[in-house]
Amino acid sequence: MTDQIHAAYIRDILEIAQERVKSGALDRRTFLKGAAMMGLVPVVSGLGGPAEAASGELVVVNFGGVAAKTYKEAYGPGCEKATGLKLVIDGTGASPAKIRAMVDAGQVVWDVCDFAPSIGVQLGGKYLSEIDYSIVDKNKILPGCTWQYGCAAYTFSFIIAYNKALLPQAPTTWKDFWDLKRFPGKRTMFKSPLGQMEAALLAAGVEPDKLYPLNVDLALSKIKEIKSEIVWWETGAQSQQYFRDREVSMGNIWQSRATILRDESKGAIDLTFNQGVFVVGGWCIPKGNPAGLANANKFIASAQDPQAQLKVFLNMFNGPANPATSALIPADMKALNPSDPANMKLQAMADPIYWGENINRVQDLWLDAIS
Repeated sequence: MTDQIHAAYIRDILEIAQERVKSGALDRRTFLKGAAMMGLVPVVSGLGGPAEAASGELVVVNFGGVAAKTYKEAYGPGCEKATGLKLVIDGTGASPAKIRAMVDAGQVVWDVCDFAPSIGVQLGGKYLSEIDYSIVDKNKILPGCTWQYGCAAYTFSFIIAYNKALLPQAPTTWKDFWDLKRFPGKRTMFKSPLGQMEAALLAAGVEPDKLYPLNVDLALSKIKEIKSEIVWWETGAQSQQYFRDREVSMGNIWQSRATILRDESKGAIDLTFNQGVFVVGGWCIPKGNPAGLANANKFIASAQDPQAQLKVFLNMFNGPANPATSALIPADMKALNPSDPANMKLQAMADPIYWGENINRVQDLWLDAIS
């Protein structure tokens, strides 16, 4: 399930980028470069089918989106420089089931996967190779965002967004979010537990560093307290539309969508990173990848470039995984970066190890509670 949440967010980022290209806020060339640098590179065949590695090629799989052959042109040169291999993109999406099937059959066709780090916990050493940190530089990755079977590629957050015109004052905590008397109006929340269970526990007074293991019963009881006032969102565009239609006064939404709302409303809809839930998207390497383990690691290392990650943030609102990038972000945009040191201090990091071990159990209880 966490891989599905991750895929939903990646598709949403590509949708945001497409919308900005259409509106003229982002030029197509910059979009293609930014998407490629982040690994948000759909199928280059233009047909949406799976890619299969051939000699002299390296295959990266992600969750597709706006497929175009020109994406290969935007990211291919960097890959070739790092590995000497031609880049091939598969946009069919990497799920645990697909990775298991490939490895079990001895027919692995992917070299690197854009994945939710919790998948590394689920698949472990049987299906994934360890990241080689003699090639991939840990100093170019946020602390706490490197694991044995994966490492951070970018970041995002679940935060509080709110409509100033519908509230007597600005909410600053999840306790405020749960206070229907002082902060009237409907709320919107994600129809999946990641980022929502943590918010409920913070509203209940649990300290950010004491969230895990999650007190599931307490979190679900908090959700039930305001369930009648919750409008559930399933896509980023949907969460945004609830605000546009003034159907909700506040919401637990992705910071990328909140940033768009803030900009288009000229600050009438605002956001806070205080008590945000910080989430990492990452890279993993399927065991037996065709281009070889060294080349897969070299590809991941090439994506650590701070200038590349800066372009991603400026154009797609994703937080950089390389801490050096945050210092390059313009002063007037630092407050919108989930990875900014000031914002990191305010947030609780989602624990991929916990979610990898518990997602199925928690998901079943969650669905029962919100139905």
